[in-house]
Amino acid sequence: MLSNKASPGAPAGQVIGLDALRFAAAGLVMLYHLACTAWLVPSSEAAGLLAAGVGFPGPLPALLPLSASGWIGVPIFFVISGFVIAYTATGATPRRFLESRALRLLPCAWFCASVTFVLALGFAPEGVAALTGRYLKTLVLFPAPRWIDGVYWTLGIEISFYAFVFALLALGRTDRLEPAVACLGLASALAWCLAATPLVPGLDVLISTRIAKLLLVTHGCEFALGVVIWAASRRGWTGRRLAVAALCLTGSLLQIGYDARFTRHSLGLDPAAWAPLAVPLGLYLGFLGLFLLSVRTNEHLLRMLGRGAPALRAIGLSTYPLYLLHTFVGVLAMRAMLALGLDPLASLAAGIAAAVLAALAVSGWIEPVLRRRLRGLIDRHLQPRDGLLGRAASTRRKPA
Repeated sequence: MLSNKASPGAPAGQVIGLDALRFAAAGLVMLYHLACTAWLVPSSEAAGLLAAGVGFPGPLPALLPLSASGWIGVPIFFVISGFVIAYTATGATPRRFLESRALRLLPCAWFCASVTFVLALGFAPEGVAALTGRYLKTLVLFPAPRWIDGVYWTLGIEISFYAFVFALLALGRTDRLEPAVACLGLASALAWCLAATPLVPGLDVLISTRIAKLLLVTHGCEFALGVVIWAASRRGWTGRRLAVAALCLTGSLLQIGYDARFTRHSLGLDPAAWAPLAVPLGLYLGFLGLFLLSVRTNEHLLRMLGRGAPALRAIGLSTYPLYLLHTFVGVLAMRAMLALGLDPLASLAAGIAAAVLAALAVSGWIEPVLRRRLRGLIDRHLQPRDGLLGRAASTRRKPA
């Protein structure tokens, strides 16, 4: 059972390990863009911003097995999201669930997209009209590309999962959350298992399209894994939960294998090399192990950290702006350092530091103000009513 009774300084319901794990996942994605695609994929946004005009330089090739696998942070995010959203939906009305998701998603996305737009006007190769169109699409979280920064592709998938959970809340069936998401995850896993056989040629490509992603076919197994872990943390592991988790994990590993092969090709890496496949799979399985351990030992970890737990919570909350800002802020900081004559490794360190500091500033100072203002607008103009958005008693929680 999740609890933080032993640590009065910790936020209610905090799983302390998740804050560290999701920050690490964002760090992996950042490393992928700053230490891999910026140098190896000339068509990428990172390479266009870096404008280095040189091959993969200096000591950075030693990082390549890790940096080329940093995209694995995205499936990790989806597992964490399944866990967090299941917790958020517990006991919530449809309105409170929508409010919590809007407050968590929109203020940060709007601010970070605006920062990125300003930077893009100065450094991106596209014209003002094209960038403005991409910026406006980002502000409304339009589900199809292109956005002001490619990293926004995951938000549409998150919103699809939120809509699935909201539908259950609106129907008054939160008691069916676990089995409903399990069915979603099993359907996703089945699709990937079929794609691994010669029975349906090209199915792996079909279920990796944007439409399949938005329909939760591609990543449904990852969201389901998070929900099953949440359910087990509350009521224990059963044979059925273990079976669902095993099948969803199988589908997830097959999906990751497909992405690893695609990435290996797009980066121009040796098709026979083991690292592009083994490293992301190892990182993912290691994450799941730490995830399960952090849930199991949560009370002990909270006691160990004591009143330091909110500091780690602050780091966890910086994950979202770090994910949204790291490409433009990090790569442009690298570009500036390279122009000053620093070597690529020092420039990479400066880019990472700049992105992390920017994320901490947004999550610590800017986002709370924007969130309070949006909450005020919601409270003034969308008063709670009985009916579809007001069923089931709930308590107001901070957005997870």
